[in-house]
Parts: sequence; C-alpha cells; structure tokens
Amino acid sequence: MQEQRRSPPVIGTLILSFLTVSAGVTVESRVARAREGDLQAREDLIRDYTPFILKTASSAARRFLVVGRDEEVSVALSAFNEAVSAYTSAKPGYLAFAATVIRRRLIDYYRKEKRRDEIPFSSLSDDEESEEWPVIAGAAKSYEAEDWSRVLERRDDIERWVEVLRGFRLTLKDVIRATPRHADARGRAIRTAARLANDPDLARKFMEQRRLPVDELVRSMPDQVASRKTLERQRDYIAAIAIILMCDLSSLREFLNLGR
Repeated sequence: MQEQRRSPPVIGTLILSFLTVSAGVTVESRVARAREGDLQAREDLIRDYTPFILKTASSAARRFLVVGRDEEVSVALSAFNEAVSAYTSAKPGYLAFAATVIRRRLIDYYRKEKRRDEIPFSSLSDDEESEEWPVIAGAAKSYEAEDWSRVLERRDDIERWVEVLRGFRLTLKDVIRATPRHADARGRAIRTAARLANDPDLARKFMEQRRLPVDELVRSMPDQVASRKTLERQRDYIAAIAIILMCDLSSLREFLNLGR
C-alpha cells in the first residue's frame, strides 16, 4: 500500500523564528555562526531581520522604504551584513549595534548622493563584488513582492498570539508538536476550531476555562468531523487555531488561509 502523501505544515514556516528564540537561540549566537563563515546562517539572519532593517532604514530616511525600489534598502542591507561581520561580543546588544551601523551608512550614502548616482557600496565594503552580496540580495528577495508593513503586522499578530497561548499554558513548540502532518487531518482540525469559535456558548466556555471543551465539541458535531480520541490528540492545535479566529488575528488568518 502506498503511503499517504504528507505536506509540511504551513504553521511551522510561520513561527520558525519564534521557535528559535524559545529554544534559547539568541541573535548574538546566530551572528557568531554567520561571522564564522556559515553563509546559510548569514542568509537566514538577514531574511529574518529584513523587517527590522527596513524599519530602521525607514526611520532614518523619514519615509517608508520598499525593497527593489529604494536605493537606501540596498545600503541598509549591506550595513546589516557589515555589522554581522564586525560584531564580536557574545553579550546582548547586536541589534542596537546594527541599527547604529545602518544609520551611519545611510548618512554616508546621503552625503555621497550629491556627487554620484550609484549606490556607494565602496563605503560599505572593501570589495564591491563581495561573494556575500548574492546572499544578502537573496535573503531579501522574498520581500520584493510583499509590502514589508504586512510582514511587521504578521509579527505583531504572532506576538499577540503567543501572549494568549500563554494563558492556556501553551507554547509555540506545543503547537508545532500538535500540528497534524496530513493535510486532510489539518483541515478537519481547522473546521473543528471554526465550529468552536463560531459557537457563542462553546467559545465562552473555552475562554473562561482556558481548555478545549472536548465533550461539548463532540456532542455539537453530529456529522462526526472527529472522534473524541482525535480531538484529545489534536487539542493543542485546535485551541491555537481557535484563538487566531476568536482574537481576529487577521494576518495569521490570511497566512494560514483560515477564511474570514
């Protein structure tokens, strides 16, 4: 018998960066790996912190900046990369250091802009054609098709989600572990979460007791979407999805295709 095909849970991609933080991986430890020559670590770091880079650069520029349109973004990305190579301390403080480097390089850029049209990469690196530049550009490429403000909104919604989950004694790791591997099983769990969120009595009990009302859910589903055993096994995932729906975390609803 052919094994049922599995598709990777989208929710894992969504909260990957938050899982690394909860596992005790600091930005400084990631910077250290990148500085020691791990190009994949450097690319991942730049990709994960592109919203931070854009926010810092936009603040310095006093206007919203967009990847692929504004030259200041290239300067800021290179400055962040430069900061990765220059930061040698194991103590917290890398992001403050990177923000300073970004602002200084943008000042250099604006000063030179009056005399030349090209982006002054020479002021950022000794080698304009550094082999690291494709890594920088590739890491930021995913933001070209999406307004970075939406990325920041999604991160804000994740932080709100984490806060509510904490009230249910759940963590992002718990949600990942409970995520069904098969797409059809995830679909059934999402439908169960929607049923919970849309039933005023069940929703009120869920929020008051801070636990999934399994017995009531089973009785409310005459179509037998899932058995009690299945609900018990998926309770953390169902609870997490129900929280997204009930707290109106719109960016997460859109990302996970949960509907309106």
